[in-house]
Amino acid sequence: MDAKITKSRLGLLLSYDWIKILGICVGAILIWALIFTTTATRASNGQRFEIYTYLGVSMNDARLGSLEDLQAKGALSNDILDMSVYRLDQNGYEDMILSAHFSAGQGDLLFAANTEPTKDEDGAITAYTGLTEFLMSYRANAVWLGEEGYSEGGQVVYETNYFDECAQYLNGFFGGDYENGALDKSVAEERFRARIKKDKRYKKESQILAGLEKEYERLENLRTAFKTIYEWTHNDTDTDPIELTKPIEMTGTDDNGAEVSVAWQYSFDLSNLGKIAELAGNTESGASKAEGMSLVVLDTGSRNEEDLRYEPFTFLLYLAENFDS
Repeated sequence: MDAKITKSRLGLLLSYDWIKILGICVGAILIWALIFTTTATRASNGQRFEIYTYLGVSMNDARLGSLEDLQAKGALSNDILDMSVYRLDQNGYEDMILSAHFSAGQGDLLFAANTEPTKDEDGAITAYTGLTEFLMSYRANAVWLGEEGYSEGGQVVYETNYFDECAQYLNGFFGGDYENGALDKSVAEERFRARIKKDKRYKKESQILAGLEKEYERLENLRTAFKTIYEWTHNDTDTDPIELTKPIEMTGTDDNGAEVSVAWQYSFDLSNLGKIAELAGNTESGASKAEGMSLVVLDTGSRNEEDLRYEPFTFLLYLAENFDS
């Protein structure tokens, strides 16, 4: 039997069977894509780190670097699998974007400028801007940084704050004393193994053990960052690299017409970081500047994943170490 492949026979085959061949190729591609999709690790909301810039803030991604750069510098942990930056500018779509993202459980940090409201010729406020404008609509999506037991109109709004919650979280790993206690590796391992049961990065015991070492490192880094940020924001000076933004005080009326005073404290003050404008700057007066720059920690992206909820503390320390003058 002459089974020799010749140019004429190959051409004849293609002329009659090209549809079959094309179908086989497309099928192979689809099968490969399906295999990749079902076996690849999918990032949860907590494993996606999403940064926003609000109206009046410029952002320079080049100074931020890649996710790998931030992880190498200790700004983010190995548990973060994806990072995105969203700029909200004057195109009128900022509310639609924020509402959609927050509803989907997205959002970790937001850079905003703490700017003065606009006023008419008589000095009456006509519009709030920057940080205050954001909080007027979205403060429910931000973590509370003010005093515990904060109340408005006689009703307690926040029993605890973000600092207390992080301290309690760390106490669970450091024998009830995050400031001086040793890391309880057995507790860390138990919680780590429970957390990664569905994480496809950890199929082998060797991978789990390697990940466990990074988990120990994550907890130690978080403790260091938290202690540092807490000290800066709770001492009597106002010259530390990172402070708390002064409470935004306003007076309004409730649904019954009674006067209600508020003192909102939802953001970190970054204006002492002399080089922060190289990354994110206040453009209220045109040129990008550090004055008034604030950082809001959002409570949407990792709300249901406590082990990833406190990444902003290591990110804040990274900002202080890299953008202080």
